[in-house]
Amino acid sequence: MSKAIMWAETDVRGFETECLFNEDSRSYEVLVSAKGLGIDRAESFPVVEDPGLGMSPADLDRSIRVAERLVSEMDRSLGDC
Repeated sequence: MSKAIMWAETDVRGFETECLFNEDSRSYEVLVSAKGLGIDRAESFPVVEDPGLGMSPADLDRSIRVAERLVSEMDRSLGDC
């Protein structure tokens, strides 16, 4: 399975977020993990436009929305909402 990192970010709370392109399934995978707490969330969605030179604006926007939702879900599960 071949994956490429499209973007990655760590926020001040220690949430690490990555968006990966899965070449085999032609999909993006957004992964969020709480550093040191062992809590992870992930979600995949199909590619709108092949990322030959980077993510399309639609795919980038969707990946950011997914990441924000996953972080929010993790906040709630940790009691930080």
